[in-house]
Amino acid sequence: MNKTVRPHDEQSLSDLKVMRLAANKTQKQMAKVLGTSEATIINYENGVSDIKYKDYLKWSLACKFDLSAIEEQLQTLRDLVIENNLHRYRKVNKLKHEK
Repeated sequence: MNKTVRPHDEQSLSDLKVMRLAANKTQKQMAKVLGTSEATIINYENGVSDIKYKDYLKWSLACKFDLSAIEEQLQTLRDLVIENNLHRYRKVNKLKHEK
């Protein structure tokens, strides 16, 4: 099986690499931020290795990437879960008292 090699143009750049380059960071700097090796950074950028979520967040923050939309969505979900749990709790308590 032959491995396809894509040219290094705009379409072949990974999101991680685009973020890093836009932030004017080197692979060495990103390795330091994540506490890993430059080889690991290269593997992340080339899709050889999957980046852990916590490391993706560190990467994003180091690149000054705006995560506010994600934070807002998470807060909305937290509120919904809390409301649903409260509703369920009240329903269970009501059923217990009706018996």
